[in-house]
Amino acid sequence: MPSIALLCSAIFFYIKSDRRKLSLAFTSIASLMALWSILLFFLESGIDLEIKFTIANLIPIPPLFIPYLVNYIIRNYSNPNNLTPVPRLFSIAHTIAIIVFSILFILGIGSPFLFNGSSFYFHGGLIYNLSIFYIYTALAWGMGRIVYNMFQGSYFEKLHSIYLFTGILFSCLFSVGFLLFSSSKELIHNSILAIGLIFFLWFSWIPVTKYRLFNVDIEDFGKNLRSPRISSIVITINRYLLNKIDPVGYKEICDRYEKLKAEELKNIQMSGIQRLLLGRVSPIEYLAEASEKITKSFFN
Repeated sequence: MPSIALLCSAIFFYIKSDRRKLSLAFTSIASLMALWSILLFFLESGIDLEIKFTIANLIPIPPLFIPYLVNYIIRNYSNPNNLTPVPRLFSIAHTIAIIVFSILFILGIGSPFLFNGSSFYFHGGLIYNLSIFYIYTALAWGMGRIVYNMFQGSYFEKLHSIYLFTGILFSCLFSVGFLLFSSSKELIHNSILAIGLIFFLWFSWIPVTKYRLFNVDIEDFGKNLRSPRISSIVITINRYLLNKIDPVGYKEICDRYEKLKAEELKNIQMSGIQRLLLGRVSPIEYLAEASEKITKSFFN
């Protein structure tokens, strides 16, 4: 059920993130779409008809907040440690759109659902279509910004942008595929469309909130073979993408890493030789300790 998947995602995002505004934006999007999916479920349940009419008016409201939140994420995804607010003009435009459409829907003006005497069915409408146009226009602007960063940003910005672009692309393909193979009557069951949004949330949450993995911190550049984790997989994928995006920049990272390891090996050797000359260890003990430290240096 989409609502369960979205609620679990929202809880996971909240628990595993640093709970700053950028992290909370992901929790908010997942929670809003879970609410939207739950309202659709109740519209088809056996609850009182008057409650269903109220629910039908409320269903279009949760997605109205998505453009602002996505705008905030896209504006800050490449620099989560120095967050900037959405510009005042954009904030005012989003606020006006949310308030106006929400009031219209609450008053029953422009609800996309009609009641035929036995059940509700989807019919769209001018007001609802305008709200959808607002949502997709804002998302298209964000997509344009991501594409721009993919070509004009630094290679780390390009790396972040690839993940977000992939998430949006998968979301769109899933949604379009569902709509193409669904009749207008089946659209009332379109809570499954929320699954498409999960692709965007997860593909964008990883680079935005786990920024260290995308900064390729030089100390974490080696593979962790003894304790493999999801982060090891992400770093491996990032290495491959960085090498394709900017081979020269990637070579510089590799050179820095090799230099760091060479200095580390030198320190191990000098420390061991000093202890050996002072008679604190035997030659065999020196070789054993040096081998163990070198092994940990490269494989831990």
